[in-house]
Amino acid sequence: MGTTRMSDDPTQGVVDRDCRVHSVDNLYVAGSSVFPTGGYVNPTLTLTALALRLADHLLAHLSET
Repeated sequence: MGTTRMSDDPTQGVVDRDCRVHSVDNLYVAGSSVFPTGGYVNPTLTLTALALRLADHLLAHLSET
């Protein structure tokens, strides 16, 4: 967790709020590595929500093109 941190600022994280790697147009990361820190409970539901959010974003992005 936290190895590809999520941040809108490229100097503070690897991916943006849509899980897209900064400065790479077609590379997304969906996993606990985008969490800014590790928690003390099981992250499964948060990971599922994150993956569903990314899927919705990609579907909308594909529909635009």
